[in-house]
Formats: sequence, structure tokens, C-alpha cells
Amino acid sequence: MPAKLKNAPERIIGYIDSFYDEYLRAPSLREIENAIGISRQTSMRYLKRLSEDGVLKYDGSVGTIVTEHIEKLTSKKTEELNIVGKIACGNPVTEEETRIGTIDFPIALLGSGEYFVLQAYGDSMIDAGIEENDLVIVRRQSTADYGKIVVAIDENNENTLKRFMYDKKKKRPYLHPENDKYDDIYQNEIKIQGVAVKVIKNLEG
Repeated sequence: MPAKLKNAPERIIGYIDSFYDEYLRAPSLREIENAIGISRQTSMRYLKRLSEDGVLKYDGSVGTIVTEHIEKLTSKKTEELNIVGKIACGNPVTEEETRIGTIDFPIALLGSGEYFVLQAYGDSMIDAGIEENDLVIVRRQSTADYGKIVVAIDENNENTLKRFMYDKKKKRPYLHPENDKYDDIYQNEIKIQGVAVKVIKNLEG
């Protein structure tokens, strides 16, 4: 059997699940073809066989692939997210992981991962569209790409919401406020708690 066909069913299912996590839809046959390295006709045969075996659901039309992973994500319409307290958009403050409430948020707008919500205060992120009392949905993770808005905590157990950047001249990362009134934050270690993915605003004053 050609190397590209070894474990093809497992590879196809793994690709479909990871693709859905990123794009919130199942991949097309063309996308499966390009990712796995098999023809669309072969991809379709595998999908139909997996559907007949009850491993996934597929009726041959576009966008109808449903794996067990996708079904779990789509079976619930909303996810209850904890609001765990306020976070500074000015100077850092001591972290307060106290749950002050919950909100229900559509799962389809989140994707996979563990999420929590923080209420923003201060004005250091206003140029990024984050204002006082906005609710910031955060995906819990300990790493982030440069350019992302993160929840970070330093060695003094203080947290803040800033953009995670890298200074090429100083060869070190730093936290950047989106307001010219505030200075960039350099520290020996930047501990990332999560990446901001959504902002919920109250448009009424």
C-alpha cells in the first residue's frame, strides 16, 4: 500500500476535526485531497465507507461531513462561560480569580478550547476597541503569537490585558498598550494566561 494511503481513515478524521476547530466548518473534498494527498474520488470513497461503518456522517453533498467531534461541538448551542473578575487596561493590578457571574455564548463563535470572561477597566486598550466595562472572552493558554492581545501575569502576580509584541532591537518580548498615554511594559518574564478572542460591548450608555 502506498505510504500516503497508510492510516488514511484516521488521518482524514483527524484532519476534518482540526479543520473544523479552526474554521468552524467541515473541509471540502478538495481541501481533504490537498491535505492528505489522495484524490477527491478516493476521499469520497473513504468518507462513504466511514459513514456506512457509523464512524461519521456523510451523504455525499458539500458540507455534510459530521464526525463524533463535530457532533459534540454542535449538539450544544451555547456554552456557559465564567466571568472571573476585572482586568486592568491601565496599570497592572493583582489578579482576582473570583467568579462574579456567567454568560451564555454561542459555541459556533468560539471553536474548541477552554474559555473564561474578564471585565475590562481602564483605557489603555481603547485603540484596539476595548473600553471600560467591556467583557473580554479569553481562550485559556500559556503561549501566544506575537501581535495577539493577551492576559499576562508577571512575577509579582499582577495581571493586565495588552498586546504581546517582540522588540527586535532589544531582542525581548514586551506588552504594548493600545493608547499613546501608556508606556510599553518590559519585564523579566511574561506569563501568559490566555488570548483575547472576542469582546462584548454594551452600546447603551
